[in-house]
Amino acid sequence: MNLSTTRMHLPMTLDEVTSEWLTDALGTRFPGVRVAEARRDLERAGTSTSARFSLDYADHAGHVDLPSSVYVKGGFDAVMRRRVWAALIQEARFYAELSADIPLNIPVVHFAGIDEDARQGVLILEDMTLRDVRFGHATDETSVDTVAAILEGQARLHARFWGDERLAAYREWADPQRAYLRYLFRPKHWEAVQQRPYGDLLAKVIESPEQGLVMLERMWALDDARTSVLLHGDCHGGNLFFEADGSPGFLDWQCTFPGAPGHDHAETIVSILDTELRRSAERDLIKHYRTALVASGVADAPDVDDLFLSYRQNVMHMMASSVFNPYDMQTEEVTNITATRTLHAAIDLDLADALAAG
Repeated sequence: MNLSTTRMHLPMTLDEVTSEWLTDALGTRFPGVRVAEARRDLERAGTSTSARFSLDYADHAGHVDLPSSVYVKGGFDAVMRRRVWAALIQEARFYAELSADIPLNIPVVHFAGIDEDARQGVLILEDMTLRDVRFGHATDETSVDTVAAILEGQARLHARFWGDERLAAYREWADPQRAYLRYLFRPKHWEAVQQRPYGDLLAKVIESPEQGLVMLERMWALDDARTSVLLHGDCHGGNLFFEADGSPGFLDWQCTFPGAPGHDHAETIVSILDTELRRSAERDLIKHYRTALVASGVADAPDVDDLFLSYRQNVMHMMASSVFNPYDMQTEEVTNITATRTLHAAIDLDLADALAAG
């Protein structure tokens, strides 16, 4: 499917997603179509907000593949939009500019819109409930075999963009995430996180917010020195779906950027597997990833030791994004589970030593 990023006035609330607006937006892919009625349900709020719209058409304009229902996703909460607007725009650009070359199971997108003045990005996605997929969640019990299949997908994605010169145009996509993670180490938030149920574990890994910032910058310097690939960037269990046969698909490309493969590995392995499974399987999973990477055409793939070191180093990303995750960005239950897994991984894998190893 050819999809163009459309720069136009976008709705800022779900109430503004009307049949008239849907007619204009869907018309960028289905010229001449006219939506008569759009009925909204199944609203969901997180870093972005989405809802399902069931559609009746006044004019099919000769199109036989019009969707009977769609999901509309965007920054429809003003407070959250101010925090994550760059990610909303990046995801729209990802679907318009890169998704056609992604060798993974990802949602079909009918419209990707950007309103740079309003700092808004909106997608019209397929209604995946019609495919009867299962959506992942951080509290799921997930097998090592399932994580291996996820890493196989990452290997295909990374191989497709291994050292690709196209990535230079997307370097700045890392910047909003880095700025946000630095912000999470502000002293006031540090004090609040120390009071969480896992505060005693945090003290075993990082002694101060200043030390945390130094460790973050060290990780980024090490990652930037490695061969770049296109990362999913936020590949935890809640951003995955599974077909009836158990094969994984990949959702929520708001944090994609060029970087080191270890970023995706740490996010996936540490967040999805419980601690005992992670301890027993992590090195074999990295070895499995390398085998899949070579099979996907990367003849000069790093050896397992180097890939495992990068994985260890990128646990620092999880220290920021999970341990310091604000409770209004995710439920307390999910944050506490993922943060505790991350802290155990940081201790087990000697994060400080990994960052010092270079």
